[in-house]
Amino acid sequence: MLRPLLPTADELLPYLREIDATRWYTNYGPLVRMFEARLGDHFGVESTNLTTASNATLAIAQSLRALGAPAGSLCVMPAWTFVATAAAAVWAGLEPFFIDVEPGTWLISPEDVRKVAAERHVGAVVVVSAFGAPLDTHGWDSFSQETSIPVVIDAAAGFDSFRVGDGRQAAVPVVISLHATKVFGVGEGAVVLTGDATLAKAIRSFGNFGFDGSRDASLQGINAKMPEFAAATGLAQFDRWGDTRERWAELTSAFVDEARARPQLRLAPGFGEGWVSSFGLVELPLSVTANAAARLLASRGVESRKWWGEGCHRQTAYRDCGRTLLPNTERLGDQVLGLPFWLGLRRQDMRLVFQALDDALSELKVA
Repeated sequence: MLRPLLPTADELLPYLREIDATRWYTNYGPLVRMFEARLGDHFGVESTNLTTASNATLAIAQSLRALGAPAGSLCVMPAWTFVATAAAAVWAGLEPFFIDVEPGTWLISPEDVRKVAAERHVGAVVVVSAFGAPLDTHGWDSFSQETSIPVVIDAAAGFDSFRVGDGRQAAVPVVISLHATKVFGVGEGAVVLTGDATLAKAIRSFGNFGFDGSRDASLQGINAKMPEFAAATGLAQFDRWGDTRERWAELTSAFVDEARARPQLRLAPGFGEGWVSSFGLVELPLSVTANAAARLLASRGVESRKWWGEGCHRQTAYRDCGRTLLPNTERLGDQVLGLPFWLGLRRQDMRLVFQALDDALSELKVA
């Protein structure tokens, strides 16, 4: 379904030897600082405007805390998201509140958040980039400034799509996962980008027990530091990123070609439009459910997955959270299916996957 591919032992060895030499294993060591500098170059921001973290869930929680989101208040987010988004809000002391996404973008809108805020105490918003698709960060910057409601962007799969093109990073923090399943993985890890260097420093402090240059905890922080071994993996990933990205782009092209040859299928918004992600998804016709298609694909030896299930609001732990009506989320939960998508698949493999999907849809009487 998805086979991660991290640097080999030989590629890691020079960096591991540096760790051996310095005997510095965590606490923002030399490899983490080097990795953060390369992340700054990649995203087009100053390294002082970003910070690494041990994983993206904690990075979102750190960001919400650093922004001063009031404990116990509502954290508005899309129901169409992975459970980590809601978990991060809970661990930041907030209560998830689910709203619907727009059908054409799979994103929430500032207007819908304003409607909720007019009737309830909204302490923060987590905007989710759907499977890495770019979104209007500056628009959410403006929303936050106008409403005084903190905003965090959960761009977990956005390593390749959130590079700053106009030389100006939005102030709202953007959290990007470096999990092994992403196009640029280090195993577990994350990076937070923001145009506000002071905010970046506060987010880092929240992830370092609340320390900021002394042994006095000025904030009630947690331990979310990236270890040197993860940074070593990240540096080795950067050494080969040009080749890796090209392979992801080729895989994306093969997937897009197959999907577009089938008018009854829809691609995830923005997929194939100049950025790469590690998730190949299709939206099935209204007359068939993803569950039914998945069963028939499995009978043909093809694994598939509903990456976000039927929406976060249907997960047992979050069923009692507040929500608006969610017709678009529930439709997407019923009809979006992830297909095999990983480096090593060839164009002919992709063709076989889609042929199996054709057979499944045919059996389900989809024209």
